[in-house]
Amino acid sequence: MEADKYFDDALQLFTSLPSFKTDVLLLAGRLVHLNTPSEALRNLFLPALSHLVVDKNNKQPGLTIWYAEGKNLAGKLNAPPWAEFNAQGYNASNENGDVRVFFQPWQKQVFLYSKSKQTAIYWVDTVSDVPWWEVTFSFRIIFHFWSYNLPAQLVHAGAIANETTGVLITGPSGSGKSTSCLNLLKAGYKYLGDDYVWIEFDETPVVHALYQTAKIEADNLRGKFYDWMPFIKNSQTYNDEKAIFDIKELFPQQWLPCITLKAIVLPAIGKRQYSSFHNAPPSKALLCMAPTTLHHLPHNRDISYKKLSYLSSRIPAYTWMLGYDVQNFQSSFHNFINNV
Repeated sequence: MEADKYFDDALQLFTSLPSFKTDVLLLAGRLVHLNTPSEALRNLFLPALSHLVVDKNNKQPGLTIWYAEGKNLAGKLNAPPWAEFNAQGYNASNENGDVRVFFQPWQKQVFLYSKSKQTAIYWVDTVSDVPWWEVTFSFRIIFHFWSYNLPAQLVHAGAIANETTGVLITGPSGSGKSTSCLNLLKAGYKYLGDDYVWIEFDETPVVHALYQTAKIEADNLRGKFYDWMPFIKNSQTYNDEKAIFDIKELFPQQWLPCITLKAIVLPAIGKRQYSSFHNAPPSKALLCMAPTTLHHLPHNRDISYKKLSYLSSRIPAYTWMLGYDVQNFQSSFHNFINNV
């Protein structure tokens, strides 16, 4: 079966639904329609994106996402009929056509996107089959597919700002990226994300807050963010997953929808007392952004790599040698962001 037919057959199951709920998002000036007949899925996926919700209007959306669980549809959506999807949900045989398919065979969920229709589909067998992490970056794969023809890119990074200056904080897992972002949030800085953010390539790149959720490992939570314990969204399961927080709810005055980027910061954990900033070459910034971003988002890698290369060439990069002195950690960043 061709990917186009597989997509069209799936789309027919959704567009023939007798009723569904539509939520309208506004992301970087573009409208996104989320259509679903499943209130249970809506309750799972919408919270991470609820800061983007706007009133309905009659303008044509730039992206339409249909999502449902199996019981909502009149017919059965079969698993993608192609072999050799890799661990990242990628199958090279569908890379050059109109339709993109993301499918990990051990999971009961499928992501589809048609470039020509600017329409996407998310299907899951049952609500209980949704992986816990999926609701912290709702439709991440679909937003990545959509960005193919846009001057935009999803980036595995956090973003922190003061009133005038935005800083992208990026690095591989374990580099201190998320913890640094959340500690700076506690210190009073503006927050746009700590895991994935949306970059628009204007004359000067602009970072947009795509998700308002944060994830913290249980040990890190108890050690550094204990006062956040009453606000955990998954209080029954966080020890086996990660603790999930709604940052806009927790820090409403420090939420920021977008800001111009002035620097890329590359945190580095080490056994030192004091934190310090040092100039870093564009190649180092690229090596901190690209591997994990492209690992999580395996489609369109050539296009995404070019966008990340452009970003690293336009924005100066700095290594942030992280020390364990908390006051110095904060003061070093304060001095940096006010002088960058």
